[in-house]
Formats: sequence, structure tokens, C-alpha cells
Amino acid sequence: MSAESPAFSSIPRRASISLLEDSNQPKRDAVDNVGYSTFVDPKDAESRDSWGQVLQRIIKAIVSIKGTTMRPFDTEVASVYQGTGFVVDRTRGIILSNRHMVQPGPATATAIFGNYEEVTLKQDYYDPVHDFGFFRYDPAKIKFADVEEVELYPEGAKVGLDIKICGNDAGEKLSIASSTLSRLDRQAPNYGYGYNDFNINYFQAASATSGGSSGSPVLDLKGRAIALNAGGRTDSASSFFLPLEPVVRALKCIQGGCKVPRGTLQTEFTLSSYDELRRLGLPEEIENQFRKRNPTGTGLLSISRVLPEGPGYEADMAGGDVLVECFAEDFGHRFIDDFHSLSEIIDESVGKQVTVSMYRAEQRKDITVIIQDLYSITPNTFVEVGGAVLHPLSYQLARLSFIPCKGLYAASAGIFTDTGSAGGFLITQLEGKPVDSIASFLKIYLSIEDGKKVEFKFRVLRGCDVLSGIVEINHHFYSCAQYVLNSSWKRTILTPDPSFTRPTLQRAPTLLLGGTRVESLKQILVMIQCRVPYRVDVSPTLFLSS
Repeated sequence: MSAESPAFSSIPRRASISLLEDSNQPKRDAVDNVGYSTFVDPKDAESRDSWGQVLQRIIKAIVSIKGTTMRPFDTEVASVYQGTGFVVDRTRGIILSNRHMVQPGPATATAIFGNYEEVTLKQDYYDPVHDFGFFRYDPAKIKFADVEEVELYPEGAKVGLDIKICGNDAGEKLSIASSTLSRLDRQAPNYGYGYNDFNINYFQAASATSGGSSGSPVLDLKGRAIALNAGGRTDSASSFFLPLEPVVRALKCIQGGCKVPRGTLQTEFTLSSYDELRRLGLPEEIENQFRKRNPTGTGLLSISRVLPEGPGYEADMAGGDVLVECFAEDFGHRFIDDFHSLSEIIDESVGKQVTVSMYRAEQRKDITVIIQDLYSITPNTFVEVGGAVLHPLSYQLARLSFIPCKGLYAASAGIFTDTGSAGGFLITQLEGKPVDSIASFLKIYLSIEDGKKVEFKFRVLRGCDVLSGIVEINHHFYSCAQYVLNSSWKRTILTPDPSFTRPTLQRAPTLLLGGTRVESLKQILVMIQCRVPYRVDVSPTLFLSS
């Protein structure tokens, strides 16, 4: 099975034309010299006219987005990127796109409307788990473009629905792809090591979208968005779309000026078929009850993994448990047969107690758990010190490595070059003192003299061993700064202990040479190690040894 890739990756495609005719199909009356049939079904003509009218309006809401990620942060790297977004509230200037377009870290972005008028975008909100986010622009800055907005209509998604995906496919200005929804229960795509969506089902269609179409609206015949384009396969025409229920909920909160509540159990669920659930121990009578309640349902949620030391782990949830019911004070008893019915309870019960009923090997278990605030394990701050970018370990990264969601993560190594990698490790100790947060790290780092070499310990995320290295503290060339996201990224310069004095260079003692010439040479030969803090002129690396 080949790997899936995000829609923003560049996917070269080759057009193909089939010259074979199906003998069972009606014969066309004539074919003109460019290969188009003159036989037109009246219903098809009416449909094309309707699509034409819809698209004339919708393209005024679609924008091309060009952005730059300023720092490596969480699952993202510093880079330039492009994609698509569309206006969902033209009065407030809100544009919907993917999470990997909005970016969790510092970034700059520009929207280009259909008339090529540009406007600066501001990161407004991104979901910690699901692949969507919002940009915001100042509507007063739009002088010439006639801006429309797209209605979000999640309930319109149905298998067999004719759809169009309007965006900037492969970076081309306004591409329109046609397709038909084929699945509404596709598992969230796996993009490999990095950001991945989970605890939600995706839609699927063969639309062959590729790089640049991330964030495109998936439209029905009335021009309403029924999903958000998110990813696709590199070896086929399959594309994957994000359902809009969580998007609509978040947009209403943002329009109302309130925080979007998000809860978590640090537990990953998957939609399993009834046949598989029976093998996990689901009693037949329970299956019959759910089949009667929802004849079109194909299965229930089961636990695929529970993150160590999380709320689910502490409450004794385990892989293979089959979820059947939840009780929350604001919702009462609710049968759970899909992700939406579960996430609604979890998101609206942050800090509250919820009772989860599940079956484990034919035994019913009622587990009480307190819902954790998802934002508490989503980093919104980082420090930049000696070229290194350090921030709290995120839920996304902890999930990928199946480790407790805690500790200080190095997204970029900087002066911590002794790790042998450009980033992707936890700093656990500095100068013999434990490090578990930005605060503990800064307290130690800012108390160490400039130029001093100290030991640090670290752990690669996918490794088990705690390793050690030597770091040279540098307060001279590098300023230490902390960035905090609070509506926008704010920077604060941090200064070391003012009592520190710069170390002075001392002349080496004079060597008295004696003995043979070889022995004399041994006494005067030295190895020089040089750390270059900034790339200047033709300096090829940051660390030289001679």
C-alpha cells in the first residue's frame, strides 16, 4: 500500500485520453474536429448551466494563499508554501483553510483574490487536532474585488453527490475539478511522521487534486461547501475531504467572540465494523440494539490507543475497548455510534466529569473520567536561544511517539549540535539540573556564564535511551527571546544575570621545547574547533573543526 500525502505536496500528473467506446452506450450523432460530441443530454446541459451560474459567484469567494513559516514549530518546519482558502464571513473578513495552511507557529500569509488584488492575512484560529483553521483580513483593505462568501452546509454530504472542488491545484490560478462523493466513513489519512488528523472520519472522492488545492471548498450544485479539501494519495486519483461539523461549531464561536472549547481524553478512537467488534467481545444483543437504532450504521467506536499518563490512561481505558454510551450532566445518557456524537460531549465538558460505558471482552465497564482542556497540551509559546527553538511537547508529537505529553521539545537544535540532529528531541537536563518546561530551562540557562561549556541530556522522541552532549553557552552572539501567542505572536527579550563578565583571553604559557624534533612538534600542535554563530560570506557550516 503506498503512502498518502498531503494535498499541498506537488504531485505530477499526466493526462490520458481513452479512444475506446463502450458498445452498450448510445452512439453519438457526430464528433467535431476537436473530439467533442455534439450529442447533449438536456439534463446534462441544465446541470452545466446551473454549475456555471454557481461558479461565477463562488469564484469571488476563493483566494490563493501564499505564506511563509518563520520558525520550525510543533509538526511544521520553516518553509514557504501555497494553497487555497475561501471566504466564509465577508463582513468580518474570515477565510477558512486547512490547519497546515494557517500554521501553528509564527507565519506570514497573503490572500490573492480573483482580480489579483492582495490582502495581508492574520492567523486567527487553528484546531489542535482537526485539519482546519481560519485566517482573518481587514475588509476595508479590499478596494476593487467583489467579494462573496460560501455557505457551510455539512448536512448536505451524501454518497453519490456530484461535487466540484475549486482551488489553486498545483499552484495554478483557479482550477475546477469535478467528482462524486464515494465514501463518508474513510479513516483520517495518514501522512507519515508529522501532522495527522484523528478521531474523525473523512470523505473520499476521485478528484485527482494535488499541490496547492489544500483548503479548497467541496461544493454542491447550489454552491454550498459540504466539506474541505485536505489531502490525497500520490499513486491514485483519491482525494480526502474534512467534514464540516467541527468547522461550523468553531466558526460560530469565533463570530460570537468567544473561545472555541476543545476537550480531550488523550485517547484515540477508530470506527470499527460490527464483525470486528464481535471479535473484540461486543455482545450480540448490543450489536442488535445499535443496528435497530441506526440501520445504515456499519459499526461503533473502539479504542486504538491511550496515551500514557493522560486522562484516559489514568481512568483505566485500554486498547480494544468498545465504546457504547456516555453520560454527561449537560447531555444526559447518549448512545455513541460515531465521532460527532462523542466529540460534542467531550468538547462541551472541559473540566467536568463524564461517565463512559464500554465493553471489554464481553464485560461492561463504566469509567468516570474528567475531561482535559485540549489547549493545555497544545503549545502556544517557544523560546529561541542560541539558534535553537524550544517549546512544550505537543499532543501531536507525543501521539506519534506514544510517550507522555510533557517535556521540553527542541524543534530546531541550534547550539545543541551534540545531538547529531537538526531537531526533534527532548531536553531533559542542563548542567546537572532537570528540565521539564520552558520555565525550568530558562532559570538554568540564564544563570550560566557566557562561554561556559556544560553537559546536557536529551532523548530522541522515537528512542528510549537518554543521551548526553556538551553545549557552549552563548549570550554574546545570540539574544534569548520568548514568543507567546496571544491573538498574535509577541516577543520578549530575556537577559542573563547582569553580574556576568565576559571571559578574557589569556596568553598561553611559553612552551620550552626539548628532546627530538618529533617530540617538539607534538607539544605545539593543537586541534581547533570553531563554532560559527551566523552564516557569513561562504562559511559552509555552523561548526568547523581543523
